[in-house]
Amino acid sequence: MTRRVSTRALVAHHLRSRAGGGAIVAALVLVLSLLATAAPIALGLLGDAALRDRLDGVPATQRDVVSSSVGLPQISVVSDPLTTEGVWGGFLEALEDIRESADEPLPELLGESYAISRTSEHGLVEARTRELRVAFAPGFEDHVRVVEGRLAEPAGGFGNWTEAETSTAQLEIVLSVATAAEMDWAVGETRSLRTFSNTVEFVLTGTFEGVDASGDYWQHVPSVLEPSIFDDGNRPRVVTATAFAHPASLPYAYLFSASQTTDTWYPLDTDRIEARSAAQTAAALNKLTAVSHTVASSAGGPAGILGVKFDADITGEIELALAQEASTAGVIAMLIAGPIGVAVAVLILGCRLILESRRPSLRLLSARGTSIAQLRGLLAIEGVFVGALPAILGAAVAVVGGLLLFGAAPGPAALIPALLLALAPIGILAVLAPSVAERQVRTDLGRRGSRLRLIVEGAVTALALVALVLLFIRGYSAGVDPLLAATPLLLALVACLLTLRLYPIPLRAVLGRARASAGLDSFLGSARALREPSIGLTPVLALVVGVSVAVSSGILLSALQTGITEASNAQVGADVRVSGASLTREQLDQAATVDGVDAAAGISGAEPETLDIGGVKRGTSVFVVDAADLAAVQGDGPGLLPPGVSLEPVPSGPMPIVVSGSVADLIDGSDEVDLGGVAAEVVGVTRGPVPIGTRENWIAIDSSYAEEVLGRDPSDRTLLVSLAPGASRDTVESGLRAILGDDVRVDTADEIAASIQSGPAVQGVRAALLAATAVAALLSALAIVMTLTLAAAPRARVLALLRTLGAPSRSATSLALWEIGPPAAAAVVAGTVFGALVPLVVLAAVDLRPFTGSSVAPAYQVDGGMLALTLGGFIALAVLLTAIALLVSRRIRAAGALRTVEEG
Repeated sequence: MTRRVSTRALVAHHLRSRAGGGAIVAALVLVLSLLATAAPIALGLLGDAALRDRLDGVPATQRDVVSSSVGLPQISVVSDPLTTEGVWGGFLEALEDIRESADEPLPELLGESYAISRTSEHGLVEARTRELRVAFAPGFEDHVRVVEGRLAEPAGGFGNWTEAETSTAQLEIVLSVATAAEMDWAVGETRSLRTFSNTVEFVLTGTFEGVDASGDYWQHVPSVLEPSIFDDGNRPRVVTATAFAHPASLPYAYLFSASQTTDTWYPLDTDRIEARSAAQTAAALNKLTAVSHTVASSAGGPAGILGVKFDADITGEIELALAQEASTAGVIAMLIAGPIGVAVAVLILGCRLILESRRPSLRLLSARGTSIAQLRGLLAIEGVFVGALPAILGAAVAVVGGLLLFGAAPGPAALIPALLLALAPIGILAVLAPSVAERQVRTDLGRRGSRLRLIVEGAVTALALVALVLLFIRGYSAGVDPLLAATPLLLALVACLLTLRLYPIPLRAVLGRARASAGLDSFLGSARALREPSIGLTPVLALVVGVSVAVSSGILLSALQTGITEASNAQVGADVRVSGASLTREQLDQAATVDGVDAAAGISGAEPETLDIGGVKRGTSVFVVDAADLAAVQGDGPGLLPPGVSLEPVPSGPMPIVVSGSVADLIDGSDEVDLGGVAAEVVGVTRGPVPIGTRENWIAIDSSYAEEVLGRDPSDRTLLVSLAPGASRDTVESGLRAILGDDVRVDTADEIAASIQSGPAVQGVRAALLAATAVAALLSALAIVMTLTLAAAPRARVLALLRTLGAPSRSATSLALWEIGPPAAAAVVAGTVFGALVPLVVLAAVDLRPFTGSSVAPAYQVDGGMLALTLGGFIALAVLLTAIALLVSRRIRAAGALRTVEEG
């Protein structure tokens, strides 16, 4: 008795047999799903890392939200007793209201406000070279540790201002240990300050040290722990001390100081700013700092601060981090558009592998009456096993791995690629099901093609041209958009279609020559390459895109590397840049004599001045240099001076000036330029980084014009040094620090470049480019292997026939190479040309300046070593996998091959 086999058992047997193609597709879907789901997680982590990198190195004065106002908080109570709450309460309460009413998420990010009021400095009667500035700060006692004596007590109140202004007043103060020593002021000693109408006595009640001398608080309160000392060698040495009085004694500031300033700040907790909320934080900070905030009214008492306006330098850092994130996303979107197309192409090839392996059984089912719907259902079941299940598994691994390793999970939108991958094999197999019973005829080679092919090719070409034109017209894009992502893929399709149109031309010429020759391999190989249906759009697209990604990645890495190097050289402007101190003429002269120093030049600090352009006045910052020294230090490299430009004074005529790009745009070629009352002429424009910092509005003049323009020759704040040949950088730095002090900052171009390159943003882009190259190489190599596999059956029959006729075994390799060689060679050429053009599109559409630290976009650059790394690695991997496939293809059994159905 024959046992009846159920339909379920037949389907299960069908799925288990010839499962090689399905296993390949399942593995491909698993990997692609894993990568597609992990990519958004990686981008989010990269954004957080880049944000952390930018924010963690920002000093407190630039990180916190700060305000500096002229005057003191409004004081309504001056009667005895003076208390901190009575004097400062209204002002601090208004600051707290401002914080709480700020847009989200600022109320959670900003800490409670700090405030400090300071008087101007005044010479003491006992020693005119000793000056005193008094500070009043609620809560300062929490940041000091008393070393000797005690903290100051509140001064006594007074009945009216007139009485206080005409009588001797006494105020208790405390000084830091270092300041008291420099002032030679002992605890308990009284010193005085005489004003126009009265005398104020200051009693030193104690000395202190900072609880955390390097803490954020003391960055906002400079010159307190250490006195300010001015000694330029031309005048007596002046020591200026800042003392703390009790904050309740604030009204006394009016008795001896005609000018006061009040600084307030909110500590900003940057650790709680994440990449996903950074844009909202920046917008809230911009809104907070855009307007002045009312803290008092004129009806509330005597004169005082009525409003404060805050500044948040940290906003620029956040926006720069967001710009880096957007540029990274833009670069990745343009580069992965091609590999996504390759992945689709390879997925289609994999589904064709499944169909080819199932063709005999499916033909049999079709011949016995199985409908197309039933065939599609059977293939859809296989699609679930090779598509849906691996896609779900890959996405799950990515999500769980992200949560366990990094505590990060993708949003719902990030799971859409995995969903598409799950459905793709089901849909592809269902669509291709009708073709299972019939062999498709290749129609995309040759000079004569169908009208539909021409229409499709024309439409794709037109779309690519339109996208390209729109991209160049629009300019830089913020982040990812469909036009940005679609353009490279459309251009890749054009390159692919062009390759398919052109490469048969030389192949036919080879076939013509082979007909007249005695060799078999070239004739048979070229003939099969022209008609073999496994060589079509799909593998050529994979190869063109894969090669182009490798080439474009190498060029973009070269452009990025060159941009960083050029920006770093321009930031230094010489071999070594020294900053962070006020430099005397004597120090500059000594620096020039340090062993290993070839030349040295100083640059002053920023001096505010008025620029008159045809009667329109603009504010600007002037930097004073010695033109001859600066030219000698800078040499032919980038820096403050444009190439071939000199600032040296002229015997007659207007003063030569070098201006920044923004100032040049304001001047706009005008001949009526006046700087500080002196006629000027623009002799050079410098755009991009300069040694004087990130300031965009500046003008450089020679020191011979300083007195006429500024009324004085200001001291230098930056020192540029060129090294003698063979000089040791470390030796020179030691010599410079011995003269200028250990607190100065010494930079070289290599150090700045290394700092930029080690940042997460640049590292992330570099890793993304190399990863895109590796993925494209693997997919392209897989496309080659699948192409050879699809052609294995007809090739095996031809080889079996040839071997029975006495052909050598090398014919297997020869035929396989002829199948894949011509389109692969053409694709490599087309992909190289196309890949060299893609960076032009990327540089036009994506702003890479945030990565280089420059205001000038990096230029197109080809580095042979970098290109050899990306393109060479791609070709090596593809060749290796192809060789493995060829080795497998040689293992053919002639009898088995000849028993198959006829080809075609």
